[in-house]
Amino acid sequence: MKNAKRVLAAVLAAAMTAPACVAAPALAASGVLINEVCTQNKNCYTDSNGEASDWIELYNPAGSAVDLSGYGLSDSPDTVRYTFPQGASIPAGGYLVIAAAKGEGGANEYRTGFSLSKSGETLILTDAAGGVIERIDIPALAEDETYGRFPDTEGFTVMKPSPGASNYKAASMPEFSLAPGFYPAQDGLTLSIDCTDTVYYTLDSSDPTTSSTAQVYSGAIPIYDRSSEENVYSKYQHQDNSPYSITLQTRFMANSAKFDKATVVRAVSRSADGTYSPVVTATYFVMPQDKIDFYSQIPVVSLVTDPANLFDKDKGIYVCGQQYLDWKNSPQYNPAKSEWDTDNVANFFSKGKAWEREASVTLFCDGEQGFSQNMGIRIKGASTRNSQTKSFNVYARSEYGDSKLNYDLIKGNTAVDDGKEIKKYDSFSLRAVAWVDRMREAVIRPALKDMPALAGYDSNRCMLFLDGELWGMYDIIEKSSDYYIQSNYGIAAEDVALVKNGELEEGTDADLEELEALSEFCEKNSMTVQSNYDYVASKVDIESLIDCYAVGLYLGTWDWPNHNYLMWRSNGQQIDGNPYSDGKWRCGSFDFDYAAGLTYASFGGVEGYAHDSFRKFDKSKDDFPSPIFTSLLKNDSFRQRFADTFCSLAYSVFEAQKMKSIIADQESKYLKYMVMCGWRWNNGDPRGGYDQFSAEQGSYYSKELAKMATFFEKRADYAIEDMREYLGIHGDNATITVTRKGSGTVTAGTAEAVFSDSVWTGTYSDGSEVTLTAKPASGYRFDGWSGAVTSSDETVKVKAGKGVALTCTFTKLEAVRGDINGDGRANTADLVLLSKYLLGASEFSKAEWKSADLNSDGTADTFDLVFLRNIVTG
Repeated sequence: MKNAKRVLAAVLAAAMTAPACVAAPALAASGVLINEVCTQNKNCYTDSNGEASDWIELYNPAGSAVDLSGYGLSDSPDTVRYTFPQGASIPAGGYLVIAAAKGEGGANEYRTGFSLSKSGETLILTDAAGGVIERIDIPALAEDETYGRFPDTEGFTVMKPSPGASNYKAASMPEFSLAPGFYPAQDGLTLSIDCTDTVYYTLDSSDPTTSSTAQVYSGAIPIYDRSSEENVYSKYQHQDNSPYSITLQTRFMANSAKFDKATVVRAVSRSADGTYSPVVTATYFVMPQDKIDFYSQIPVVSLVTDPANLFDKDKGIYVCGQQYLDWKNSPQYNPAKSEWDTDNVANFFSKGKAWEREASVTLFCDGEQGFSQNMGIRIKGASTRNSQTKSFNVYARSEYGDSKLNYDLIKGNTAVDDGKEIKKYDSFSLRAVAWVDRMREAVIRPALKDMPALAGYDSNRCMLFLDGELWGMYDIIEKSSDYYIQSNYGIAAEDVALVKNGELEEGTDADLEELEALSEFCEKNSMTVQSNYDYVASKVDIESLIDCYAVGLYLGTWDWPNHNYLMWRSNGQQIDGNPYSDGKWRCGSFDFDYAAGLTYASFGGVEGYAHDSFRKFDKSKDDFPSPIFTSLLKNDSFRQRFADTFCSLAYSVFEAQKMKSIIADQESKYLKYMVMCGWRWNNGDPRGGYDQFSAEQGSYYSKELAKMATFFEKRADYAIEDMREYLGIHGDNATITVTRKGSGTVTAGTAEAVFSDSVWTGTYSDGSEVTLTAKPASGYRFDGWSGAVTSSDETVKVKAGKGVALTCTFTKLEAVRGDINGDGRANTADLVLLSKYLLGASEFSKAEWKSADLNSDGTADTFDLVFLRNIVTG
């Protein structure tokens, strides 16, 4: 990390995002001018259609009205895209707001027919003769931020919106001389703040507009390594009969060791008229180089909010609060009630918007700031709200800043419907990974990517600093919402119905009532009657339902099936080419902490891999929504389909070597951070120093991960036998063996087969029909199946039996000049691919980029496009 480079970047960024006043263009004879523009309207203006459209404001400073007939507006110098109609005018000293949007508007509304780009735009005003009155270059603007003149008729600056009225300029934003990030510990590192108004700042994360600790900025602020200072927020622990306790009864005592810390600077400017600018928050990690290296290998999140939002007895979301003590001393209190019950009366058990607090959220990758945005935070979870290490839900809202987070928050997170990387979020979660059970989620979740019909959450690991103090390792994880379904499955958010753990989260009451009625229908009607089965199949996606229950039962998930699930559907019109828009309910699974290797006393001494999860499931099979599944099991075709999917898990989704590889990867990447997290949240002071703790805790975590590996190594034999017994399937198991020649993938059912030394074997019930699909790798072609089935079709159906074996052959293609997509030909498809790349509409893999560089000049450019066109056209 190069500090000079980062400081320069910060200065340039400040210059681009907060421009100084720009001199106003000379006024035309008419005097009409562009006065204010909004390119990301959310709440500041509503057009005649009731929509929050972009808008343009004109101002007439003259003493008489101006006829606008024939005047024009455009975002292009080549053409006038909107012309004012005959009779349009603007009164003396008046303002005129024009909706910058497509479509038809109301009778009295002027509407341009084009919108404005939030990332920057040129806007041109012309007179009736086509002469340019003025041209302005609009910078990138945040939501409900405008670019306008202040005062009216003078220079342009970024300001608060005032459509149809005199412009108002807020206090200027403080600008920091240092970019937020990581800096080696050194003497004399300081931070300067540049601003034309009076600046107040705090160093304890409190809000400088209201805090008693706020100081008036008068000189450079020292920035240094604070890790040797006493903990402040990390001292919160369990306290009997105290509103500041972070647990109800669990006697967690804080570790007195001094933890890593950052310097958090929050600054605000106050103008002469007493108005404040938005608060600017920056986090600085000043550390020895070895610590910087440690935190550079994992994303770091700095979550900053006024400490009162967390720890105040009345409004703090991290403590039990005064309401808990009041309840505890009331006749309604039941001392026998478990502290883990979610209906306990306490601040951290309280839900809803009233218990959401504003915070600054900043993510650093490789020591450099990725994004920083004001967002809302709430405590997340059910019973775990009572644990000392609490999780957070994080919400992007226009009231805090932007209504979306425009950032590739979770690397490699791609949409199910089109495979594109998801780079926009309306919310996400920060899920505490403070105990070993939480390691299971990150192991299981990647494997489930092979089951697209089963909704799940992608995640990245991070280290969280809360108000400048180390808080531990967390998962940055997708959060279920209507926008989550839109991002992953291409269903418009307004069309999504979503039920999570039996509660309606998106949609209407009628959606939940219909799902409950479907469950009741299944309880009362036999699924051996084909018409009944067909009715249920028209309401529920069978593949998704089977995947959900097969995964839960195979993993032996303890707090399931009627918890840690979701069901969703589209209520909109069917979308061509999108199978997820068919209106059927689909399932999702999450929270696999209590799965895959855990052993409980109720198992009767049996290891987790040998436990009969079907027997446990039988006790809760009648609880909503499980009757849908259990009733369908009585249908022969459904039962066989479930059995085949269940068997296939052992040799595809949860194949032992595949899972061991994931576990080994998790251990190599995150074990040291788990140890650090264990140290941070140790109950009281640990024995010995950090080195002793690290050795003992590291050994413990490694053993727990080894238990998971053993689970996946041994689970198949026990689970499949238990499944067969539960379903009443008799006879010997049968197999299908595929030998792969060349490079490509084979999908068995819906999951990718995992090959060992080019051979894959799946175990099924005798006579089960399994669908196999071959897909060649880039640079290969599929040449066909041979053996038990001979076919040139990529997809074949095979019946499992004794000694059933096939060979799948892929042949390497000869290199073809201009073949970018690897299909063995240079054709128009390659031309389209290169054109999209040059237009910035798509990206190339390393192999595609190399194939596109036809003139070998080290880049793929328009010269290569000319070469390729000549190749294709001959």
